[in-house]
Amino acid sequence: MAGKLTDEGENDLATKYFKNGYANLYLLLYKDTTEPPETATLASITEETGTGYARLALATADWTVTADTAAHILKTFTAGADWGNVYGYGICTVATGTAGLLLFVEHFSDGPYNILDTKTVDITANLRAA
Repeated sequence: MAGKLTDEGENDLATKYFKNGYANLYLLLYKDTTEPPETATLASITEETGTGYARLALATADWTVTADTAAHILKTFTAGADWGNVYGYGICTVATGTAGLLLFVEHFSDGPYNILDTKTVDITANLRAA
């Protein structure tokens, strides 16, 4: 049997992990048509690679923690060419490459989004510690 976090524990975990944890986490977009499983890694997902794409830094100061949810300020990706369909976003521990950790993924419930040249994708990451 596994224990469970209390409300205070969830808030404390989210605060320590996001606001006081990694110096930066990074937001990415992925092209997998189904949500990556819990066993997913940076090497196993299909990340966007189109012109103008780069992971976006998520600074610790820009997280707000309320109860069991950590929310980051809005981040915007802008396509430098047609990217095609993107199906979700993830958060990882490195700015580039596959050597870091893939910590979170979320599949767009209203996606995919077909991203054309100069169009944007706005993401406000919301993660629950529950």
